[in-house]
Amino acid sequence: MLNVLLIANDCGHTGMIAATIPQKQLVDFVEDKGYEAVEFQNEDYDSTDTVESLKKECGYFTLKTLPDAEETY
Repeated sequence: MLNVLLIANDCGHTGMIAATIPQKQLVDFVEDKGYEAVEFQNEDYDSTDTVESLKKECGYFTLKTLPDAEETY
């Protein structure tokens, strides 16, 4: 299942991350990187959306591309 999460760094800059791991694991992952997990946005996407399509078409982060939050200040 696709999970899309709105995230924010300490400066209030926001972004989106898309992943297929369980929600709890995704929250733990972004928090370990220094972000705040703000809100899941799953209801805005349908079954045709994929991590790769959201990365290419919308510029969303993925598990592989999310930098540490301190690199985004």
